[in-house]
Amino acid sequence: MDVLLKICAVGIASLITISIVKAYKPEFTVSVSLCAGIILLYLTIDSLKTGFGFITGIYEELSYGKEYFPIILKVLAIAYITEFTSAICQDAGEKSIAGKIELAGKIAIFFAAIPVFTSLLELLNSLI
Repeated sequence: MDVLLKICAVGIASLITISIVKAYKPEFTVSVSLCAGIILLYLTIDSLKTGFGFITGIYEELSYGKEYFPIILKVLAIAYITEFTSAICQDAGEKSIAGKIELAGKIAIFFAAIPVFTSLLELLNSLI
């Protein structure tokens, strides 16, 4: 809960700072937004330590499907990194670049998930 309050406080402070900077030096708003995004990303990643500890405990108890767990985590990481980068580009006014980044992320997720699709098809084939 403390981390969420910190993230919200940094977000509000960043919004106020960007509004002030935009009024006097609009060319610096992208830099301030990028710095705020990096700080927010750091706070978010730092708060994930507890979640990763929980996920590690689940992973160690699995008896079947351990090979899919890293793939799922990789897909989640690709999705979050793509979304974060795309949002930064959109904040900078570059929607075209943001769209290309999102497309690249979707393609990367597709390729990362191919082993899962292959295993699923093999399972279906063995059932038929």
